[in-house]
Amino acid sequence: MVLARDTRPSGEELALAAAEGLLETGCIAVDLGMCSTPAAKLMVIELGAAAGIILTASHNPAPWNGLKLVRADGVFLNATQGARIEAAYHAEVRVKRGGGRLEQVSGDEVGERYLDRVVSAVDVECIRDASLTVAADPCNGAGALLLPQLFERLGVTATIVNAEPDGNFAHEPEPIPENLLQLGDAVRENADAVVGFAVDPDADRVALVAGDGLPIGEDYTLALAVDAVASSDAHPGPVVTTLSTSQIVSDAAARSGRRVILTPVGEVHVVEKMLETEAAIGGEGNGGVILTEVVPGRDAALGIALVLQRLATAGQSLSALVAQWPRYAIEKRKVSGCTAAQLAHAVDALRQEHPQAFVHPAQDGVKLYLSGQLECPWVHLRASNTEPVVRIIAEAATAQEASNLAAASEVLLG
Repeated sequence: MVLARDTRPSGEELALAAAEGLLETGCIAVDLGMCSTPAAKLMVIELGAAAGIILTASHNPAPWNGLKLVRADGVFLNATQGARIEAAYHAEVRVKRGGGRLEQVSGDEVGERYLDRVVSAVDVECIRDASLTVAADPCNGAGALLLPQLFERLGVTATIVNAEPDGNFAHEPEPIPENLLQLGDAVRENADAVVGFAVDPDADRVALVAGDGLPIGEDYTLALAVDAVASSDAHPGPVVTTLSTSQIVSDAAARSGRRVILTPVGEVHVVEKMLETEAAIGGEGNGGVILTEVVPGRDAALGIALVLQRLATAGQSLSALVAQWPRYAIEKRKVSGCTAAQLAHAVDALRQEHPQAFVHPAQDGVKLYLSGQLECPWVHLRASNTEPVVRIIAEAATAQEASNLAAASEVLLG
């Protein structure tokens, strides 16, 4: 069993408890120490482990912590597998065999193996030749263990803020616009910086800041990565993402004539569909980029490398690249206390109000494309997997239109 943790102060004590439990059951526990989630998933595969436990609360604030459970193939447990674990926990199944032992793999070895995979997926010489300058903010998380070496391998000059991997997050760690102010300042203060990268604490998501220091939206990370990969014949296959991901990702795929497959929300749904369809690339609109031949899950370092490759091949700034694409606005809301009947009523009312709408067949709540075509505007209503709420995601050509659509849906849920 592989055991890893992000940089949160609570992780060390929790890792000791997890190791003790594994040893009691007779497992060989291979402790990676502080490690990014994608690197830990790779080590599950490379060490031939039965499974892995990653202690992290991902993008949540520092006092939180939790478990990410990984299968032998490096993929997170799906819903059925997770339910079996939960049932065993509540049934208080305890098997104490003893005889386990604890082994360790150095952080240097983990980092080297992982970065070897990442850089093998991009055109390193192209990136080096572009002599790019960037800024990055790993927010005192696991990304701080990797980013200096990644940028060095790619020949990129980088200013890294909050680079101490101590888990004392300098700001709220989720890489959403309101938390990217410090990164924006770092980009503006370096006149040569073409992009800023914001990484969450377990380094599986990355958001972008343009040369003017302003965020451009998480969905553009995946869109640029799709543009980098899908334009190459070396990666045949479709593009896989979720129902709640921006239309800009589908636009990026269409530029290269790639089919887009939409799945229910959740990384494991994307990964399993990618493996099933031999997809070229996939990911989620929260800044999560996936190439299953690198790591079968979201990967911030990979996202950074692919964005750098796209900037290098284009010979343009991030702002100039984004300006060539359509701009959309997404509105996200959540409504507490909704029953299944209220959700069904809201969906029925929306369909009556927009009789021409196309209802996407993927089952995760209901997503309606209001024009009848696979384009904006659209609205997605779904029960959350992580909170007792109904989530509303609406996208349109303008922020006002998206806000109006989300507000109308919220009224119907009430």
